[in-house]
Amino acid sequence: MIPQNVIDDIRQRADIVDILSDYLKLQPSGRNFKALSPFTQEKTPSFVVSPDKQIYKCFSTGKGGNVFSFIMEMEKVTFPEAVELVAKRSGVDISRYTAHDAAAGNEEESRTKTLRWAARLFHRTLMSEAGKTGLSYLTAQRGLSAETLTAFGLGYAPESWDHLLLEARRAGIAEEQLAELGLVTENRQKSSRYDTFRNRVIFPIFSVGGQVVGFGGRTLASDPDTPKYLNSPESRMFEKSKLLYGLHAAKQEIRRTETAFLVEGYMDVIALHQAGVTAAVASCGTSLTRYQAKILQRYTSSVLFIYDGDPAGKKSMMSGIDILLAEGVTPFVVMLPAGDDPDSFVRREGRDSFLHYTRENRLAFQDFQIRVFSDSGNFSHPDVKAKAIGVMTHTISLIPDRIRRELYLQELSGKLGVSPAALAELTKKQPVRKEFPAPHEEPSARTPALARRPPQQLSVLEKTFLKALLESTLYGNVVLEFAASHEAMLDLPHPAAREILAHMIRRYRESGGNPDERIDTATEISMFGSAESRDLASGLLIEQPVSSRWQEQPDADREHARRCLTAFLDAFRNIILEPLSHRKKTVTEALRREEDNDRALALQQEVKELNATIRKTTADLGAMITGIIESR
Repeated sequence: MIPQNVIDDIRQRADIVDILSDYLKLQPSGRNFKALSPFTQEKTPSFVVSPDKQIYKCFSTGKGGNVFSFIMEMEKVTFPEAVELVAKRSGVDISRYTAHDAAAGNEEESRTKTLRWAARLFHRTLMSEAGKTGLSYLTAQRGLSAETLTAFGLGYAPESWDHLLLEARRAGIAEEQLAELGLVTENRQKSSRYDTFRNRVIFPIFSVGGQVVGFGGRTLASDPDTPKYLNSPESRMFEKSKLLYGLHAAKQEIRRTETAFLVEGYMDVIALHQAGVTAAVASCGTSLTRYQAKILQRYTSSVLFIYDGDPAGKKSMMSGIDILLAEGVTPFVVMLPAGDDPDSFVRREGRDSFLHYTRENRLAFQDFQIRVFSDSGNFSHPDVKAKAIGVMTHTISLIPDRIRRELYLQELSGKLGVSPAALAELTKKQPVRKEFPAPHEEPSARTPALARRPPQQLSVLEKTFLKALLESTLYGNVVLEFAASHEAMLDLPHPAAREILAHMIRRYRESGGNPDERIDTATEISMFGSAESRDLASGLLIEQPVSSRWQEQPDADREHARRCLTAFLDAFRNIILEPLSHRKKTVTEALRREEDNDRALALQQEVKELNATIRKTTADLGAMITGIIESR
């Protein structure tokens, strides 16, 4: 277990804006930052990051939290693993705690750790006697250096049916987890398992944060019936359509140069990076997807396609142009000399010649489309040319920005000799593009609309109360102390509200009940038991605070902040007094109708006790509020 004070330290050292910038294109917006949501498809930014509070809130999906919960969401890891990743990024050494976890036998419980273990095993094997075949292929045939092998974690799976399986047994890793991750394959007829990757060089595939999420393996066998490339099976962690190979190593350079080099294969990416072209990524052996284009859009507005010039490569680039434009990214195309791919070209010519060639031979997407249609004879007859022009206007119709659409239509008009009015007419006939399902969301078909229950509404009183409770920790634990001592009297109808209250009170008690000790609310968010409570708390905290830090306020604002805090803490009083007042009203009404003397006396006694409780609670709360205000 990582101690709470260490988790607090990691969270406080982490810069949420810096870390989330690895995943999002954040833009300043007042004191906050905004971005398009990574959780859904949207055109207007609704994702807000508060650097002051170190939290985020997505107003499109309702998701929110701190840096830990964001890493958990994006990297598909557990809370301890998210803490470990943030610690590494923030320069905090927690190896003594993670090493203890591994020694305690928890290694196999984490899919991420098992994938990391497998990657290390493949790499060790490559550098051992058993891996000389793979090492020879990568170094002698493909020209990779030892530094590159290490940087990309390349490995080798020997020609054995149980090499990984036996090593996993020695390491105490469950075979069921290996099968789930696609590292071993089950033979149901023989009730046995065997290694999935055999006699293959292994390419670990990393998430944008640098976590191993799957593997690609290139066969070294000459058997034509053996697939050349084999990938990990699709899973929650490994979704090829949502991954870009090499992005973890390329993201900073893509941001710096504002251009991504998009290539087809693993070796293309690795060869370019080794040559110093470190903005190269690949679409994991598949045609470019909308998810991948959305990821690229977070880092750059310009993508340079460098695919093979064969018919399949041209077809992939034609469809990729549409996908990128629809996401607001401008595509360009470079056609390499016949017989070349980025790997072979950069190894032969070197970095400078490669970059010079891409500058001199870069085609705008319209010029590339015209060349493809012209080379294939689609401009030789008016009828087929009209169809080709229809395809090109359809491409333009996908551009979200109206001004850009108009400008590209004008440009196309000049290149084809067709009037802008005629081209504009064609774009109006294009079918409305269907949006794809949002990432990380389950298809709605699984839950019939009639079967869905509307979420319980949070009352204004509960909302104000929770905001008071969470923000009060900025000034110490006085409010939490009172909440803990009156917990039995607090009755919050909303389940997420109850969970937040219970967690904060529990944390106060675990801290030793010291009113002066500060509980870091931004850290606590990721520890709430449910996503609903995390989302609710982050949404409350991302809103404008009722009061700011006193030392940051001039005298006039300080007085206003005191009045705000007083009103703010009144909600605390009301949330406790409301049930008592409601009970008193009910008992008083029953007393008015009661005809039995004994029962009436009992009701009178209850009213008397309720009055006493209300007076005492009101006095206690008043004293607490006065104490907080006057201490500021």
